[in-house]
Amino acid sequence: MNQHQWGFACGRISALEGQLLPEDLFHALAPLERVEDIFNRLQDTFLRDYMPSGGVHWTDWTSTIDTYFIDQTLSLRQDLPIPALADLFLLPFDYMNLKRAVLNRGQYPFGANVFSTDRLSDVAGGDASLLPDELRPLVASLAAIGGGEGESALLTDMALDGAYLRHVLAIAREVDAPLVSACLDLLVLGRAVVVLWRGAQSGQSLKRYERHFLPISAYNGVLEELIATSDTGAWRPLIPGAVGDVWEEAQQSAEEDQIMHFEQLLADRITALARQGKLQTAGPERVFGYLWALSVEGYNLKLIISGRVNGVDPDLLKRRLRACYV
Repeated sequence: MNQHQWGFACGRISALEGQLLPEDLFHALAPLERVEDIFNRLQDTFLRDYMPSGGVHWTDWTSTIDTYFIDQTLSLRQDLPIPALADLFLLPFDYMNLKRAVLNRGQYPFGANVFSTDRLSDVAGGDASLLPDELRPLVASLAAIGGGEGESALLTDMALDGAYLRHVLAIAREVDAPLVSACLDLLVLGRAVVVLWRGAQSGQSLKRYERHFLPISAYNGVLEELIATSDTGAWRPLIPGAVGDVWEEAQQSAEEDQIMHFEQLLADRITALARQGKLQTAGPERVFGYLWALSVEGYNLKLIISGRVNGVDPDLLKRRLRACYV
């Protein structure tokens, strides 16, 4: 695809990058004692137009941050030659909606994008026939799961986590940009490792993931080896490349912090790689870099605000911040 077709969207991004929050702002927010003080400090940022009037509860903040992120992504989506590139960043919200539909839990907290409200209502009613081909048999099979609500939710999580990662890889193939693919390779393998790691920590038999979570394309061999190795401490030789390096570094943390540290280090690796897209005047790499930066910004805001609401030490919050794009 000709890079000139990306020109208009990348022109917008040149302006929008100037609104991204710098790392020193997050460090300045971390010591603030009251949520109201954070609220006042953020009045000078893009969030002022999204802030709730009056109440500044944690639920207000999560909704505010998510709404801003989704609005920005949808606004750019309409200008992209390949709209699926924006869908990459909307998929987590779509799959949370889909999970609620599969479990028939009623309201969907996020606006519908990949899965329309009508499709979600159909799924909640037991009809998966109009879902995309790759999802239809999976979602139909979830409707037949027995064993109680807890078991149903667990297996639905496994299955939809796998479906989400396969969806990400499908979009990577559609975008067909080496830098974007490299970032998403890290993301997919890293998140697959986290899914299995959390399962092992919670005492789940990893063999269940072989049936409900896999396949994950080219990573099947790696993931099958991890599933067969119940001792997560022996995983390092099995995890290839940069993801293995990140896993090894995360092992230096206290056991209860290892997964969080792994996710932080992985996100930082992806950010460092995505920054290379800033060298592109126009192209999918520039779009991916900005949207990734926006997602990291949302994570950091939630981390700081949630941490202060719950009295977490400011220095600990600073250490857990993910590297900013700017």
